[in-house]
Amino acid sequence: MKDKTKLSLTKLMQNNKFLFVIAILISISIWIYMSMGGSTDTSVPINNIPIQIELSDEALNSGLQVFSSDQPTASVTVTGNRTVLGMLTEKDITVTASATSINSAGNYSIPVTASKTNPSSNFQIASTVVPSSINVTVDYFRESTFQIQDSNVVYKVSDGYYGYTSLSSKSVVVSGPQSEISKIDRVCAVTEIDGSLTDSVTTEAQLVLYDKDNNKLSTDLITMDMSNVTVTVTVLPEKTVKVQTVFINKPEGLEISDDLIKIEPSEILLAGPQDVISKTDSVQLEAIDFNTLKNNQKTFDSLGIDIPGDCRNLSNSTTAKVTLDLSGFTSKKIEVDKFTVEGLSADYAAEVTQQNITIEVYGPKNQIDDLKSDQITAIVNLSDSQGTMGSVQMPVSFKIEGADSCWVYGSYKANLTISEK
Repeated sequence: MKDKTKLSLTKLMQNNKFLFVIAILISISIWIYMSMGGSTDTSVPINNIPIQIELSDEALNSGLQVFSSDQPTASVTVTGNRTVLGMLTEKDITVTASATSINSAGNYSIPVTASKTNPSSNFQIASTVVPSSINVTVDYFRESTFQIQDSNVVYKVSDGYYGYTSLSSKSVVVSGPQSEISKIDRVCAVTEIDGSLTDSVTTEAQLVLYDKDNNKLSTDLITMDMSNVTVTVTVLPEKTVKVQTVFINKPEGLEISDDLIKIEPSEILLAGPQDVISKTDSVQLEAIDFNTLKNNQKTFDSLGIDIPGDCRNLSNSTTAKVTLDLSGFTSKKIEVDKFTVEGLSADYAAEVTQQNITIEVYGPKNQIDDLKSDQITAIVNLSDSQGTMGSVQMPVSFKIEGADSCWVYGSYKANLTISEK
């Protein structure tokens, strides 16, 4: 009997229809179990729900805005069917902070509430919102442009070198609440470079806002179109050079010795590229025309100092004072009747129509006493006449022979006629 029973079970287990029925029954049982377990209510937290801040139409129309450093978020606990809650996200819950009663600028604490985004959703909000209130700044929007200062770029150069900074941008646009922007006194590039520099360096500097009392300002509610700026510290070697005068129309034989001239400052400190500074021993002043000088002491208070390109004048002296003492010289008036014309095109002819010109000559007494009219030639240069014809008056320069330390004072013109050949 036992063998027959065992044989029957074996045949049933090998019967595909029987196995199919068993599988269906097992599946139905598992489904019923899961459904009964899933129908149990449970609670879960929903986090990082964006808080929507609502202003009244009146406030919005007046230009007021809500300012925040970050998008504020909230958390709530919800209850419901386990299966339903498993599919919930922060988008299924709307969290609102109502500022509809606010109509003026200021800092406020406003309550936060939560509701289902879809009112028919099959879950419940089981707790108060965390946080229950938030602090907001309500203000008018303002945008301003500030110059970036480099006074907070800290560095040191080695002895005999000079350094200066340059920024990749000269200004920054700052925007945010009007009350915060109005606190800004200046914007500085802030960085510190280690070591003692002998070569130029480039680095990044943070932009920091300061008020009038030198306090650092928060940028939580402020937006800047850049937060950093590139700083280049250019390092150049220094050199002390002499300041020298330049003369035009000075007699070739006249030496301006130290007892005749005084220059203040006589030296300046320069900084420049090594290839330039190594070849520079002096700088020149704005030229002094000897045709403007008599036999007296004359002071030029502010002659410009000309420095080589790419160099910097570290002495903060852009001009020099020059005192020239020519009181030891003498003078004589001489009538010159010898004229010559230079620079005239071959297609034209020129005739000086005046017979003579009286000039004032200065120089050492021994040369002035012996100076004669035939030693002086009046030269009319027509290089710039540009086809002028007829009776004209043109500037005259003078050539003195046999008296190489004498010069002519003043400016002169001669009458002449230019005609076409």
